[in-house]
This record gives sequence, C-alpha cells and structure tokens, in this order.
Amino acid sequence: MFRLMRIKAIAILLGGIAVGGVVTVVLFGFPSDRGEAPVAPKTGRPDWLASPPAEASRKREEKEHALVVGVIGPETGAEAKYGLAVLDGIVMAADRFNALGGLRGTKIQVIHHDNNGGFGQAHDIASALIEKNVVAVFSAPTGWSTFAPIHLANESQTIFISIGTRRKIGRSGNYIFHFSLPDEIAIDEMLGYAANELGYRNFALVTSSSYDYSLSIASVFKQSIAKHGGNILVEADIYDTFSGKTNIGKAVTALKDRAKGLQAIIFTGDAQDAVRLARAAKGEGLKLPLIGGEDLFSEQFLKQGGQAVRGTLLYATFAPDRASRLVSDFVTDHVARKNAVPDRFTALAYDAFGLLSQALEVADSLKGRAVRDALVNLKEAEGVTGASRWAADGTPIKHPHLYRVEGGQTGEKFELVRKSVE
Repeated sequence: MFRLMRIKAIAILLGGIAVGGVVTVVLFGFPSDRGEAPVAPKTGRPDWLASPPAEASRKREEKEHALVVGVIGPETGAEAKYGLAVLDGIVMAADRFNALGGLRGTKIQVIHHDNNGGFGQAHDIASALIEKNVVAVFSAPTGWSTFAPIHLANESQTIFISIGTRRKIGRSGNYIFHFSLPDEIAIDEMLGYAANELGYRNFALVTSSSYDYSLSIASVFKQSIAKHGGNILVEADIYDTFSGKTNIGKAVTALKDRAKGLQAIIFTGDAQDAVRLARAAKGEGLKLPLIGGEDLFSEQFLKQGGQAVRGTLLYATFAPDRASRLVSDFVTDHVARKNAVPDRFTALAYDAFGLLSQALEVADSLKGRAVRDALVNLKEAEGVTGASRWAADGTPIKHPHLYRVEGGQTGEKFELVRKSVE
C-alpha cells in the first residue's frame, strides 16, 4: 500500500516536471518580500514569443553569444516601478558604454519586454531572449522575473543577473547572479557603527510578524548584536495574532516595562509602521532612537515621522548625495532623462551592467563560460552604489551607506554619517 502511494507520488512529481515547470511554480511562486510579489498570470501569449527548438540550448553552448543584453521586468501594472527602474539603469549604462566605444568598437544592444503577466510570460520572454543569443539577461526584483528564467539561463549558459532582489538565489546555478546590498553585511556594519561610534549596547528588538522579511532580518540583527557585544533587553512584535491586526500599543507597553538601560529600538518592519512606533514611543516618554533597514530610507518616512524619528540610524544601497564624480554625473544624467533622482534599483542596474561590461572586456570570448569566469574573477570595482564584486557563487559583495536622521531648517533630513567602504 505504502509502496503504491510512493510510486503515485513520484509519478505526479515527474508529471509536473514534464508539463512545463509545475514543480518550479510550487517551489518559487510564493508571496515575497514587499516589492517582489508575483503578479497574477495572464491568459494568452504575445505573437512575438516563440519557444525555442528542443536542441536549441545544446547548440547555443557551442557558440559565442551576441553582443546583446535582455531585460525582463514589469513595465506596466502595479509593479511597473521596479521594472522601469531597472530598465532605466541598463539603458543609461549601455548608452555610456557605447559612447565610450563599446566592446572594441562594437556597440551593445538592449532588448526589453514587459513582463506583467506572471510566471508563464517571464518564462516565454526568457526563452525568446535566449533564442536571440543574448550574452546576459537582467531581471527586475519581482518574483516571477527573478525565478522563472533560472533553469533556461543555466541550460543555455546565459548570464542571468537579478537586480535588487532580497532572495538568496546565488546557488541556483553557475550562471545565476544577483546584485543587491546583502542585509547580513549591511546590518553587521551598521551595528558595528552603533556600538563603536555611538556607544549603543542595549537594544529592544521589535518585529512585525505579518511581514516575512521583518522576521528574516530580525535573526540577522540578533546574530550581529551578539557579535558586537550588545544585549537585547526586550523583544516585542507589533502584530497581534489573536486579532489579526497591528497593535503598536502592545509593543510600546513592553518597551516601557523594560525601559531602564535601553539605548535604541531596532525595528524590522516597514516605514509606515516605523513612524507609528516612533510616535507612540515618544508619546509615552520613551526618547529612544530607531535603528532600521533600508525600507526606512524614504522621504515619506521623514515627512510623516517628523521630530519623532530624529536620531534614526539606517543603511542604504545608494547615496545620491555622496560626494563622488561618478554619482553626480549619474544623478545629473538621470534627472535630465526622467526629471527625477534615480532610486536604488536604477543605480544597482547601472552598476551591474558596468561590472558585466568589464567582464566582457577581459573575457577571451563571448561564450557563456568565459564571461561567467570573468565576472567572478573581477576585482572590486567602484560604481555609483559604491565598491562591488561577485563571489564565486554569484552572490554580491557590497557595503552599506549609513544615514542618521537629523533636524534641519526645513525639517528632518537624512545625514550621511558613513559612506560605503571603498
């Protein structure tokens, strides 16, 4: 009986793989951290999409790639800001690369397609790009854009770089890279600064269990606090599992009960809840600065928080106000094109393309293996987000910019207290 059930289970698993990635959907189609949620699949398939022949990937392994890069990401719909930000960065970097002469006189081409239709569409777009023999594919940090193309990229030995994703995809294959600021490095350096420069040793750790990312980085904070000789005097969560609602007051009560000796409140939730927590704590007489992640690095946090968020310490991937010719030129170019300061996804895409262009310059061919080896052997290079390189498993090695919220003549502002280590 049990043997029959096991045989049936295996048959179902194999059947899922055979019909085009059902198992992949089960593994990777989960709700993700904010800004990376999968979009519901659409029906139908654009006319330009065509699945490559069965032998296509094997044939591609034997020849060089074309000097073309592809971009996958939503350009319309609810997640469009992420796809368009990545596309902007790639186009800007490609324009600069071509203006400087391209690759030994040959210009690079950028192909992009709107992926606002979920897993199936992302898979089809990746197939079409690989069929065009692109040397690399860049993806936005949305769920389907990140995961759907992975096996296609590996099979065809096409470099695949996911921009800004928080997911750990570095070990998904030899040709899979992601490019973002690792929270582990950022949190460790921020708490090192808090301990050594600000003298913070005793912390409260407040999480939001309705937000998966909040819980994941909370564990990183705990490890780093211990490493730097700190203590967690109180732990609280703003989500009430009984009511299914946010309860800031409950967390503040827990803080008041253990307020003696506390020097700062680490909060791992989003900017809106951070403002509510800071205001509620101040209302109860708790004059404790917040420490948080990159989610707090927004104008909304400053405007809504006001004086309640003064002293907040946080990290950021991109510092648009950093004194650097690279940064000022990049920001000026983006403002001229889009009439707006670029965000971190645009900056990350720009730098990721820059690293790829360096790899193309030193690789002995445009074959996937040669480009991949060149990428992982690059030395740390300076970009608009700071110095970066990739480890052998495709994970990025980057450092944070540290900011503190200070008061100013026109209101609160982010003050850069330490730029990315160079």
